[in-house]
Parts: sequence; C-alpha cells; structure tokens
Amino acid sequence: MISSGRYLPFVLLGGLAVAQQEDLGSKSDKAAQAMSAGRFEEAATLYRQLNLALPGNAGLLTNLGLALHSAGKHGEALVPLRAALKLDPNSEPAHIFLGLAHLKLGEPAKAIDPLTRALRADPANRIVLLELGDALLSAGRAEEAATHFRKLTGIDPTHPKAWQGLGLSHLAISRRAFDTLEKTAPDSPYWYVLLAESKAEQGQYRTAFYLYKKALAASPSIAGVHAALAGIYRKTEHGDWASIEDQKEKESRPGRPPNAFLQAKRHGKLALDAFAHLAALPPTPEIHELMAYALRIQKRHKESAEEFGRAFELDPGNRRLGEEFARSLWLNRDNDAARPLLEKLNLSFELGDTLLQLQQPESAIPHLETAVKRAPARLEPHASLARAYVRVNRYADAVEHLKIALPLDEDGSLHFQLSRAYERMGQAVEAAQARAKYEVIAAKDEARKQALDQERQITAP
Repeated sequence: MISSGRYLPFVLLGGLAVAQQEDLGSKSDKAAQAMSAGRFEEAATLYRQLNLALPGNAGLLTNLGLALHSAGKHGEALVPLRAALKLDPNSEPAHIFLGLAHLKLGEPAKAIDPLTRALRADPANRIVLLELGDALLSAGRAEEAATHFRKLTGIDPTHPKAWQGLGLSHLAISRRAFDTLEKTAPDSPYWYVLLAESKAEQGQYRTAFYLYKKALAASPSIAGVHAALAGIYRKTEHGDWASIEDQKEKESRPGRPPNAFLQAKRHGKLALDAFAHLAALPPTPEIHELMAYALRIQKRHKESAEEFGRAFELDPGNRRLGEEFARSLWLNRDNDAARPLLEKLNLSFELGDTLLQLQQPESAIPHLETAVKRAPARLEPHASLARAYVRVNRYADAVEHLKIALPLDEDGSLHFQLSRAYERMGQAVEAAQARAKYEVIAAKDEARKQALDQERQITAP
C-alpha cells in the first residue's frame, strides 16, 4: 500500500470566510488522520464533503479516489480518479491509483496505460515498476513485464516479488515458445526434449528417459540429449551405461535447433535463475509464499506444500497462508496431514474431497454440498459429490451431478459411476449407454498406460 500521507494535497482556501476556512482545514486534517489510522470509509466521507465544498480540485479528487480504493471500493474509486486526471493529466498519484484500482478489479489491460504514465514521471518508482510488471504479465505481455521486474531487481536486489515476477515472466515466455513448437511441429524431436527436461527436473526419470529416446529416434544428433540420458543413468545407478552416452554426446554433430526451442530453453533457464535468487533471500513468510506459488504453477505440489508450511510456521496467525498450505497438502494427496487444517479452516470442497478419499462419504457430503452451492460452475465439486452419493446409495442425486461433471472424465470412471447409478435405479437403457462409453474411454486409457509403462523402462543404450 502506498502511503496515503504522501499524496495529501495542499488545499487553497483563499477567498473563503475565516470560519469556513477553519472548518475545511479541520476536515482536511481529520481526513488525513483517518487515512493514516486506516479508517478509510471515514476518510472517504470527509473527502466527499471537501469535494462538494471545493469542486474542481484535482488533489482532493485524487484523495477521494485513494480513500475509496483503500476501503476496497475499487469501482467507485475510478470516478474521482478519472475526474482528477481531466483536471491534471500529469498527476502521478492519480495515474498510480487508477492503475491499482483496475488491477484490483481484475482489469490488468486497463491498468497498463495509467501505470506507464506514472512510470514516465518517476522511472525508479518501485511500486509502479512492480504493479506495471504484474499488469503486463497478467495481460500476456511477458517480455515487457520481465523488463520492469528486471529493472526492479537492479534497484532493489532484495525485493522478493521482483524476483518472483521475473521468474514467472520468463516461465511464461518459455511456455509460450513450447506451445508454439507443439502447434507447429507436435512430433518434433525438440518438443520431446523440452518435455523430457521438465519431467527430469521433477524427478520423473522413467518418463524423461522415454521422451529423450523418442527425440533421438526422430533425430539422432540433437545436442545435449545423450548427456541428459547419461545423467539419468547416473541418478538411477547405471554408471556404466552413462559412460556410453557420454561418448555418444562427444561424437554427435548436432544441427541448429528451431528458434522456438532455443527461446524455450533460454527463458526456462532465466526463470530458474530468478527463482534461485528468490530462494537465496533471507527466509521470511513472504519469500516462502512466493516460492510456493511459483512451484504450484509448475504443479510441483509436494515442494509447494513444504514452502507454504515454512511460511505458515513463521506466521501461524495468517489464515490465508494456512489455507494455501492446506490446499497444497490436498493437491499432493497428503490426506492425513491436510484433514486437520482443512477442518480448522473450513475449506468445503477440499475437506469434502479429502474425507471422500479417506473412505468417509457420509461425512464428506455436507461439505461437498456446500462447495457446490458456493461455486456451481466448478465441475470438480460436482464430481466428488456424485461419487459420495453413489457410495451412500443416493443414486438419483448422484446422476444429477455426474452428468454435470462428465467433461472431466479422462479415464472412464465417471461414466462407470453413472452406469452403476442408472442400474441401481432400474434404468437399463441409460445404464447400458453409460457403460458403453465407459468401456471405450477405459480401454483407450488402459492401452495408453500399458504402452507407456512398457516404453518407459530405463534400458541399456
């Protein structure tokens, strides 16, 4: 939060009666005191009165916008802030708070212009650099975002959010390059290499080995692949095989990879470097939290839970950290550890799903019903609630939610549950249709798993 006192304007009261001047001066002081004390609603009321008494004052309009923004009334704040900028188009604070209000409203694209104008007035403003970087990253302009985050790390090398933003920006650029390669050349050996590197970083060596082999089958001389295989062999205690791959790497004559591959590799490394800087900062709850979010984005839930746990340990009274710690435990399927936290924090869907995983459908149902009411468009709570209903023989209720959740069915399990529910309800035709779809999906899924399992053995060179 930017200090409110920094932007309280000097109000000209000349031409008013002395008593009126004193009254307005007193209100201005009270408004400033209310802002400093965090009584933002009170400050907004006082600034409204001052604006009525002194219309056309850009500073007072800016202060009203700041008070409303600070009170969480971001939509209302837009009106006085825009009015202030009509009177004073160069007002740095009005541009800043207009940008921040748009960000709070989930409108990053609209925040970019006012924050850019504010940065022109003060190129080293740390808050504006950070918020503009966030706005650009949220709007899909990761290269520009990285520029601002990088500048902020230069100004303040200990700024954790700057390093996190820089890492996430490079990660977004790398993933976009990966997606480009996937769309333009989905069977490209370079696409397999990028995917293999991601799996290897997560310790999924069998999958990485399989993908590296796929890459070599398509192009036997890709730079670094034999060295990567040698690394996997060493980590899986096959040192003799690793030596063979090392020699093959020396003998390979690689060609030039596509630009998308090079970009994905380069920015992936830059992302890791930024996250390493973040991890090296002195431990604080904020730093552990930022690391945890970065890991969650990469679906590394075990490590994310560990980081959230460290943050919560340092700040045990922070409910939000507790919630995110519990969610990461749940995402990692650490049900026994997640349950007490989820119960304490009353996270309906995650708690209900955990109880279902622990074979307690009766206890799960009330929590899952609450979750569905709170977010009816979210499919996952419907799926879990349907499974719970099936287990307690509430088949008609299960059918309703299974139908909603069917787009999630990748392995056929939801269609199987639907078939079972229809059978118990005596609806043979519907049961047969659901079972037929289940058998098709399940057969494809099983064949895929068996093929992958056979292919993903770590074998000799």
